[in-house]
Order: sequence, then structure tokens, then C-alpha cells
Amino acid sequence: MSIVKVSRRRFLKGTTAVITSLTLGVSLPPRSFAGSSEFSPALFQPNIWLAVGADDNVTVWIAESEMGQGVMTSLPMLVAEELEVDWRAIRVQHAPSTPEYGKQYTGGSTSIRSAWLPMRQAGAVARTMLISAAARQWGVPPEACRAEHGAVVHPPTDRRMRYGELVATAAKMTVPNAVRLKEPDDFRVIGTVQPRLDIPAKVDGSAVFGMDVRLPGMLTATVVHCPEFGGRIAQLNDVRARQVRGVRDIIPLHDRVAIVASETWSALQGAQALQVGWESRNHGTLSTPSIRERLHHAVQQRGTVVRDEGDVERVLGAAESTVSAEYDLPFQAHAPMEPMCCTVRIQDGHCEIWAPTQSPTGAQRAAAPYMRSGLDALLGKLRRRLGAEPDIAAVTVHTTYLGGGFGRRLQQDYVAEAVEIAQAVGAPVRLVWSREEDIQHDYYHPVTYHRLHGVLDARGMPLAWRHRFAGPSVSGAGAEDLPYAIPNVHVEYSRVDTGVPTGPWRSVGHAYNAFATECFLDELAFAGHQDPLELRLRLLDEHSRLRQTLVRVADLARWGRQLPDHHHHGVAAHTSFGSHVAQVVELSVQPTVGIVVHKVTCVVDCGFAVNPDTVRAQMESAIVFGLSATLKGKITIRDGRVEQSNFSDFPILTMPEMPTVDVHIIPSRQSPGGIGEPGVPPIAPAVANAVRAATGQPILGLPLVGTSGTSR
Repeated sequence: MSIVKVSRRRFLKGTTAVITSLTLGVSLPPRSFAGSSEFSPALFQPNIWLAVGADDNVTVWIAESEMGQGVMTSLPMLVAEELEVDWRAIRVQHAPSTPEYGKQYTGGSTSIRSAWLPMRQAGAVARTMLISAAARQWGVPPEACRAEHGAVVHPPTDRRMRYGELVATAAKMTVPNAVRLKEPDDFRVIGTVQPRLDIPAKVDGSAVFGMDVRLPGMLTATVVHCPEFGGRIAQLNDVRARQVRGVRDIIPLHDRVAIVASETWSALQGAQALQVGWESRNHGTLSTPSIRERLHHAVQQRGTVVRDEGDVERVLGAAESTVSAEYDLPFQAHAPMEPMCCTVRIQDGHCEIWAPTQSPTGAQRAAAPYMRSGLDALLGKLRRRLGAEPDIAAVTVHTTYLGGGFGRRLQQDYVAEAVEIAQAVGAPVRLVWSREEDIQHDYYHPVTYHRLHGVLDARGMPLAWRHRFAGPSVSGAGAEDLPYAIPNVHVEYSRVDTGVPTGPWRSVGHAYNAFATECFLDELAFAGHQDPLELRLRLLDEHSRLRQTLVRVADLARWGRQLPDHHHHGVAAHTSFGSHVAQVVELSVQPTVGIVVHKVTCVVDCGFAVNPDTVRAQMESAIVFGLSATLKGKITIRDGRVEQSNFSDFPILTMPEMPTVDVHIIPSRQSPGGIGEPGVPPIAPAVANAVRAATGQPILGLPLVGTSGTSR
């Protein structure tokens, strides 16, 4: 075992600081923190993360959002491992949106990575104190006792006490100065497949998503936003809308109109009956071609240099020939199955929010300004301009299950809208966006344009690599940390404000940079008459974890061996969020139906796989998500507005189109990496590289035009 020093103060502050999370506001049970003069004899709660009851059940509070990624199972597994309890004894609740849980935010595939030590430490503290409680009652040294299956045993005398019998004694004890964490060889829970704790409620319908919230006296609202970016209301004719049965009120809000009704259908029908004239605010000429032109111009200029090794310009200037490629990648919408929604109740100066949000702290900050008036409101605006944190004491957030997030629910625009509407009508309000509003008023994955140049030596090996790219919200992740051993590398980017709102999208900058780098590497391989897989292996360190995933995926996919007629392989690999993923796509390009993806083989090294079943599910989910963006969806701009409005013109992969997906996890003793996002970046370039192998033509943009999708 490894020894971890801990004090009550340091433990509470440390775990709160380390875990960035998302919460559901619930009432915590009576506190029984160790050493407290007040405690419940039926409950032992040594820290903010867990409590042991006299009935032997263990409650674990999870300060993360559950949006399908399995944190309500994987995080309790960390506690259960160190606490030495049976999985059947675990109960899980969302943590409340209180200051003791720190800044609550779920993103960047951080849940397991940030909780790996703190949640295990929480369980180890409880285990250590329960052992000490039993030893005190028996009058024996704690070292002579051990914990197993929710009980403390004393082997020399064969005595045994259940945890539930020890809670009263343990609750009076102080937190130990140091605790021992188990070694991986002793793990019984971590690394095993455990049934997900959220599944029963989702099967029987008792799980509460954002759309499911109901409050006494609640009204339902929807919104119609100005279709043009930056526009506002010029004229409003709401006569027909007010005549719709069930419509209670129409509220103009500068750049949008809220329709408040007794239930959802009436609100949506009222929205359709609304007649609004919109005033343009200088974005009316914005279009996809004009945006592309600006990005192309930006890439020709000097940008922000994020990597510069060797002398790329000298090598490019001296080369007899170069390899070049340009990649256009479009805006993408998030389009979660549950559109934006939020329920708000304002009562006695306090605001309660029920929302499927990835950032309860962000939701509190978004709502706080609406809880002020007069001088307080002016002072609040001044404080925000000076960078001061808003006072969120008057706002409580209850985080429901999320019907998909993908980064969209890190933005709190829909929360602010719901608060503003509830305040205007003076009653609880559930805000529900239509699918059209959801797709046309997203914070989009940014459009980017990439220009790459390379030089090969006499052996066909890359000698120089230059990558310039531009976009409205760009990141060097996945480009500046190019893992391949090329002696001369230069990477730079330029930010270009397009007037289109952008935000995090599953895997963020890694998605577009992996496409450009992995596709261009194949171009270098073809130019140098090399096998794309072999080139990657030669450019990676022999002990590289990414190289190991490539070796494994090539073996599993039978790379280089004979495939069925007209079938072709494409490979891509990428490191992101602390995990390493390699994928091989098998596809055919058929004259009548276009691209048909038959199989995706995926190998992931994510360090310690806490729950392997969750890891596989997340890889499969990422591949579906990435294939939709690769083969189908894109957001285009015309006359200052988004052209797409629903799944009819922003399609996603359907079940019959889904290829076979084979996921393999490389066993590892390394600390866990992220898992929610790393499966996305390799899939698009793997498909593009397979199409390149099939057609002999490079793929220079997404989605792959003229394709019909995928099929088994």
C-alpha cells in the first residue's frame, strides 16, 4: 500500500479543489464529520464524499454530471475499492451546489483523472477509521485488524463487526494523519466490469432529465431567437400567438421572444403563430464562402507560433519538391437528443434552478445578476467588469440527468433565459427549446482551415513539416504536440472572428488538428511510397504508448493482409486528454451508394481502466459521434444565419448505418487518462485515409461529399 498524509482540513480542501465537477442540489444528511460534537448515531460521514449508515449501506456523493459517460458508477467504484465494501451496498447521489464542493464543472474528460486519488482517499479514510473503531471496542491494535466485505475482522480471535455496528464509534473519532491506499495488485473493484448504477432508473422511467422536471404551478415557455447573429427585434405582432389555446404571455427580450403557456404544445404552437420583424446588425452578409475566404487569407499571414524546431523555412526553400495539402473543416452543431431546457422557481428572493448543465457553478453565475435590482444591479455589473466573482448565494442549482452534452451544456445561455422569463412572469417556468432553435442557436465547433507543407528525404522520410491554420476559436492541441520524430517542425495559427458563436465540442481542438495531421501524414506516406502504418511506427519512439496502440490495432485489424474485394483500410492515431487511441477503418466505395464503412477497430490505452465496460462504451459512442461529423453533418452560414434547422438537413448516423465496432483496451498500471473525448479525433482521418487508399485521391474536407453513410 502507498501511504497518503491527510488532515481533516487539508482533506476537505484538497478534494474540493482537485475535483472540478457538476452537481445536483439535494439535501445532505446530518453532518457527522469526524471529531464533530454533533453526530448521528445512525450515520458515519468522515468527509463530504461518503457516508456509512447503520444499515451497512454506503452513500457516495458525486460532484460530476451524468450525461451517459458513466461517472455515477466509475467514481463510486473508487470509493468502494478503498472502503472494502460490496458493490451492492453502494448508493449514489449527486452532490449539492454548495461551496464545499468547489467549482463545479464537467468537461475535458477530467472526471476520473481528477478523482483518481481524492475519491480513493475518501474511501481509505473511512476504512481506516472504521478499523480503528473496531479495534477500540475490542481493545486490540488496529494493525491486527483488517477490513473486508463491509466489515472489520480480527483474525487472531475470529471476531467480526459490520460497518453499520461501528458508525457511532467511528463518527466520534478524528481523521487520521495518514492513510494507506491499496496497491493495484490488491484491487477487487477497480478494473472490473460493474453494473451501472444509473441504468435501473433509466429503464423504469424514474430517472429525471431536464425535460422531466415538474413543479406546482409551473408554466412552460419556449423562445424564438433572432435568426441572424447579432440581430434584434424590430417589430412584433403577437395577436395570433396570444389566441392559441393555453398561451399565457408573450415576452419580448431584445433579440428573442419568449412564449409562455400552460404546457409545451401550446408554447410551441404559439411560437409558430408569432410574427416578428428582425433588425439586421451588420451580419447579414456573413456566409460560409466569405468566412472561408477570410480564413484562407489569414493562413497566408504570420500567426501565433506554438512550435518551432529546426529550420523549416530553409528546408522548404532548398527542397526540389514539396508535399502540400489544404483542409477545410466546417462548423459542427452539438445536437444532443435532449434540446436545451431549464426549470426555474424564484421565491422569497431565492432562485432555484433544475437544469441538465455541465456547469452548475456557471449556471449560478448566469442567474445571479437577475436576482438584483436597482443599485445592487448596477454594482453587480461594475463588479463583473472588474473581474469580481458574482454573489451566487441566492442561487441553488439542482442538476438533472443530461440527455447528451458534448460540451454544449457548458454554456449557460438557456439557464439565463429561463431565469429572466421566470422573473418576468412571477411563476415557476420550464423553458424548452425547439429542435430548430437548438441547432440554429448553438455554440458551434469552429470552422477551421489548414495548410500543410512537407519535405521528404531521399529515403522517403519526413524531413520538414509546416502547419498553419486559422479559425474563430483555435487551439494548438494535437498540432503543436505532434508526436512524430520529424527534425524540422513549425506550427502556427491565427484567430479570426467570424461573428458565429463557438464553444467546446467533444474533443475540442484535437478533432480538427488530428484530421489535418493524420491525413497529411498519409499524404507524405504516399509521396514517399511507404505504407502509412509503417511510416507512423518508424516516426514514433519504440516505447511510445501511442506506438503500442498502433501495433495492437494493426494486428487486430489484420493490416496488410488481404481484404474482401474493393475493401480498403485507413489508419489514424492520436493522443488527447491523457489517453492514446489508434483506429483502423475498413470501408468500400461503391458506385451506387458511395462510402460504406464496414468495420472500425479501436485500441485505447487510457491507463488504468476503472470500469472497462464504460471505456468500451465511450469509445463506441465517440466513434458514432465522429462518424456523423465525418459522413453527414455540417453547419453552413448564409445571409448571417445558420441554414440547417433539424435532423433532416443536419443528419446523424442511424442504427442501420452503424458499422461493426471492435474495441480493445491495453492493460496499464498508469494513472487513468480521459475517456469521454479521446475516441473522436482518430475516426475522421481514419475514414478519410481509407477513402484516399480506395480512390487514390486525397480527402481535403468534411463531410465527405456524395456519401450515403455507413452500413454493415
